This record gives sequence, C-alpha cells and structure tokens, in this order.
Amino acid sequence: MTAETIHLIIRAGENDLDLYATSPQAPGLIYGRKTYKELRADLESVLSFHFERPGPFNVIEHNERHYGQLGSEDELVTRLAIDEHRDERQEVYTRIGRALGIPSQAKSLTAAPTNAVGETVFLCAVFTDTIEWVLSQLDPGGDVINVAVATADELLVTIPFAYAAEVEGTVSMKKKAYAMNTTMAEIVRDIEIEHSSADLRPVFVETKVLAVH
Repeated sequence: MTAETIHLIIRAGENDLDLYATSPQAPGLIYGRKTYKELRADLESVLSFHFERPGPFNVIEHNERHYGQLGSEDELVTRLAIDEHRDERQEVYTRIGRALGIPSQAKSLTAAPTNAVGETVFLCAVFTDTIEWVLSQLDPGGDVINVAVATADELLVTIPFAYAAEVEGTVSMKKKAYAMNTTMAEIVRDIEIEHSSADLRPVFVETKVLAVH
C-alpha cells in the first residue's frame, strides 16, 4: 500500500512552550503535545483516528516560526520543511532573518500578501520544489503563502501564491498556464525575464505572480 502524504505544519505556542500541529490533508485536525518526541510518538494513532482508517502515512514535517508583531499590526511566519533539502531551506530562513534586521527590507517582507488570519507566511523553498508541492501545504478552502528561494549574491526572491482566494496584485495561474509540475526554478526564470536585472537586489525581491482558483 502506498503511504498517503501528509504535510504536518508544526508551530510552538506562546513563549515557545507546547507544540500544535495542523494539516491541509486533515481538515479540522489540531493536535498538540508538549515536545516533538511526544508529538511524533502519538502521530500515527492520531491520524488514524482522524481519518477513521489505519495508515501508513508519509508525514512531512514543516516547522513554523512566528515572529509576532514586527511593527503596527504586522505578523510574519517562516515555514521550513524537514526533508532532504533542509540545509538549502535553512539558508533561505537565514536570509529572511537578515532581511528583518534591515528596516527597508523588513518593511518589504511584511508588505507581502497575508493569509486569512493576517499573517505573512514565507515558505522556505528550493528551486526543485513544484507548484503541486506548494499547493499541497495550503488550505484548499482559501489560503495565501509567499514562496521564498535563495539565489546568487545573497538575493531572496519571493513569489506570492493565492489558492482559491482573491488577492489584489496577483496574476491568475491560468493566464500563465503553469502546470502542477512546474518548478520554482522555471517560475524564477520567468520573473527574471519579465523584470530587468535592476529589479533584482539583495536581500529581497518582491513579485506578484500566482493566484490559483
């Protein structure tokens, strides 16, 4: 039997105490434990109970960090998958952290599209990630995420994705005719063709690209 892939989004509670997890593949699931060890130990049985069937489940963990209010009502979140590309994703995470230390860059980051609860979420991506992989992490009822990839010379290119949600300034995926297996590398190449090289600057490049309905 092929294991069903479950993207598990894990975030620490206030003061980094306790953990709670949700998943787009398991609507309504809010699963909490004190430690990662406890969370992982009980996960298979929790998922089996939620889906009312046994596994196996192929679980991909995504750790989120919530930066709280960076200014006025701005809230920023980073999401990092624990997979074979973890080191590359960590570099994206590090560049976002550096950008937040530069007022002009922090302002650009927090000006990116927000989700339904007002958070600006940045997914730490690599060039081989596909549109399908990104969308599998989003709430099918309507969600927004900003994909961030690290390029040369300390650049950080961001691509806002809107899934079944109306977001001002984004372009419908249908207009670009992107397939689900389109990689972030292909999209970034399109961005670099459409925008002059002068638009690409350290540490952050904002683009308005995809709205999927």
